[in-house]
Amino acid sequence: MFKPQIQKTRVLITLAIISLLMLYISSHSIVIELAAGYEDKIKSAEIMKKALQVLRKEVKQRGFIIYEDADPNYTGLIFNDDSPIRTGSGDLESKITTLKNNFAALIVDELMNANISKGDTVAVGMTGSMPGANIALLSACKAMEVYPVIISSLGSSTWGATNPEFNWIDMENMLFQQKIFDYKSVAYSPGGRGDCLRSKPAPDNLEDGLIKEDSKSKKAHKIFEDKIKKYNATKINYNINNLNNLYRSIDKRIKIFESNVSSIKNYSAYINIGGGAASIGVGGKDRLHTPGYLTPKKVLSQKPNESVTRYFAEQNIPLIHILHIPQLVKGTLPFGGEKKEIGEGKIYKQEKYNLIINIIALFVSLGSVVFIGFKSHNQIKKRMQSYEPESIL
Repeated sequence: MFKPQIQKTRVLITLAIISLLMLYISSHSIVIELAAGYEDKIKSAEIMKKALQVLRKEVKQRGFIIYEDADPNYTGLIFNDDSPIRTGSGDLESKITTLKNNFAALIVDELMNANISKGDTVAVGMTGSMPGANIALLSACKAMEVYPVIISSLGSSTWGATNPEFNWIDMENMLFQQKIFDYKSVAYSPGGRGDCLRSKPAPDNLEDGLIKEDSKSKKAHKIFEDKIKKYNATKINYNINNLNNLYRSIDKRIKIFESNVSSIKNYSAYINIGGGAASIGVGGKDRLHTPGYLTPKKVLSQKPNESVTRYFAEQNIPLIHILHIPQLVKGTLPFGGEKKEIGEGKIYKQEKYNLIINIIALFVSLGSVVFIGFKSHNQIKKRMQSYEPESIL
């Protein structure tokens, strides 16, 4: 009985074996593709690791409490102090996320997105709310040889650097003194409400038309003044009795940034970390709802109130917005306590199938089927041409 090649059992088995073999080869043709900036990312994460080790050692030596439930990676930099410099509530998971070494690699990504490279200068606004993000930025700048001009504020939300004895000003100066970083803030402000650590919003604290400075505010200001004196630092002067103190602070920050470069256009980006009102404006957390690299047009489209961020955007200088951490790390770094080793994860590399091998395997599989099909077609055609049915009488 005539059977074309395609109907023969041995041929079908052979086709199946070829297809399975090609599938096996394809599935095992994985190559590792390093992410852009791989070396800078590794270097930045290593720098951040060293910085965190220095600070953790200091925390332990001072006998501060490390909240193991709140600080799963045992950094010692998650604080729960209800202190005068605490400015409001904060998200614990976000604070934990920024205190992982690989967060520095994410900052490298954002700097590259903004086309920032070796030798560039960036303006930076920091608060005490996310010391991890601050350290990550400093680490990324050092790894990429980018120079930051920094203005920091003392105030911090919950779980941030709220310890009066070991706040962000202390941390930054320690890392500078230990030569982990070659730069530190050029000026400090109190931060918090009005950028002067007011304990209550007006008009709740008005008395005879003037703002009343309560005991909490007095303690906060003493902490700030003591730190400024201790480190012989430049401070942004404030007046708690002046309702316009925030806008005076914004103007002063802009003048400081301008004085540190020959032209404001020399800044490649403005980098905001946290929710400081002077940096991103009143209501900036809600208005500037997109984190990461933002073009000046994108910044202005979100209508920020008067702030340093808006000023830079109006000068056509982009923003790198380090806030809204769940959204910032989505698809790149694990959010919360899960920790990966330096060099692991999508931020550093991705596994991809070898395109050339997969194309070859596809052509072999399809080619074998087409070849047998073509051969069978010719056999059937030849058979039909030679077939003479018996005459029916």
